[in-house]
Amino acid sequence: MQNIPPQVQALLGQLENYQQQLQLVIQQKQRIQVELNDAKKALEEIEKVEEDTPIYKTVGTLIIKATKAKALEELKEKVETLEVRLRALERQEQKLNEKIKELTQQIQSSLRGVAG
Repeated sequence: MQNIPPQVQALLGQLENYQQQLQLVIQQKQRIQVELNDAKKALEEIEKVEEDTPIYKTVGTLIIKATKAKALEELKEKVETLEVRLRALERQEQKLNEKIKELTQQIQSSLRGVAG
């Protein structure tokens, strides 16, 4: 590390920071994807049941009876919200990947200049 110029060390620190951010975004994205899949499965199941079939949902630590229409409405909203969050995380992941690629190229270019 002593042979590496300070500006390259700073770029390496920045690269590490972006890589950590990327890992967090990937973890969030995976969690949202699981939630989205669960919500879509629940939506499919509710759509199959008859109108007068009792439906129960959890609210905190309670289980409450709900109408099919209300449960469908809430689940559709949840799916929509999760899809929006997923798209935002995908955009964020893409931007971080681009920044990491650019920084990696900058670092490699700077190191070539030092070595040469």
